[in-house]
Amino acid sequence: MRRTFLSIVIGLAVGCLLLAAAFCVFSLASPGWLRAALGGEEAPPGPVVLLPSPAPTNKPKPPTPTPIPLPTVPGACGGPEQMTIALLGVDDRSTDYSRAPRTDAISLIHVWFTAKSASMLSFPRDLYVPLPNLESTGIYQDRLNTAYLYGEIYAVPGGGPTQLKDTMALNFGVRVDRYVLVNFGAFEAGVDALGGVDIDVPEAIYDPDYPADDGTGSTFVLQIPAGLQHMDGQAALRYARTRHQDDDYHRIQRQQLVLLAIRDKLINPKVVPQIPALISVLGSLAHTDLSAQEIAALACIGPQIDRSNIKAQVIDGTMVIPWTTPTGGRVSIPNRDEIAPVVSAFLGQ
Repeated sequence: MRRTFLSIVIGLAVGCLLLAAAFCVFSLASPGWLRAALGGEEAPPGPVVLLPSPAPTNKPKPPTPTPIPLPTVPGACGGPEQMTIALLGVDDRSTDYSRAPRTDAISLIHVWFTAKSASMLSFPRDLYVPLPNLESTGIYQDRLNTAYLYGEIYAVPGGGPTQLKDTMALNFGVRVDRYVLVNFGAFEAGVDALGGVDIDVPEAIYDPDYPADDGTGSTFVLQIPAGLQHMDGQAALRYARTRHQDDDYHRIQRQQLVLLAIRDKLINPKVVPQIPALISVLGSLAHTDLSAQEIAALACIGPQIDRSNIKAQVIDGTMVIPWTTPTGGRVSIPNRDEIAPVVSAFLGQ
């Protein structure tokens, strides 16, 4: 289902940027090859070999299932007691999402409607995890950012969204209720329609090899001073994408700063009168299975959640085990013993 970008962001950013995604239950049980890796073996044994991807199936893509309605709670803006949403960013600028994408920005957002609080947990795209639903293709594990892609190209029932949700459930015991998929074009258009965002940059950015937007493979020097910066859509996207001066984990933290800046802008009373015009300008630039009622509930609860009641956390380099696949790919095996306390804190447990 498609929704206007603003409607999504109102339920996403105003609705606390959908701030906070959640694992409902985190499973400490690891697959055998992960336990072996945690025990110090040089590489996961046996079946963990990353197999070449076979050709996509030619069978027609099955229809996307209708999301199961969540029970609402009286007095909570007509929303459920809590909701988990996957917020996904993809490297694409088309308006029709015609190309099956990898989800290179992955955050889970959890909103507690009754407690008026939220939390967000962001994942590195290179987490190397078991993937469900793909046994017939010969794929058993791969990077987390391929889950949505494989769901689309191999016609998994429910497509990419269901495959991503099932992957989260298999690996982390998380029930993801809904998803929002936004590409580069939608992101830039949304931030520009808001009049830009203000971000307090904690550390100056100097990236000598930032990829140009013209698709030629050329690069340029990206510099962003430290301190409070007003950014339009292009600048905010560049800030969220740059990683050459540090790593993917720092990039995840920058992405969270951008999301929080969008949330702050959207709850500004000065922006509210612009919303009808913004919706008209943006059109359908994002995908989601949020219903109109759920978006309205998120838009209602968002301004009621104080910034101090929003927690933002990341799975960082101290919580993974670097590994190189037999085909030369550099990936990160999740160290579940290290991740468990972060997830517990994220869930407020």
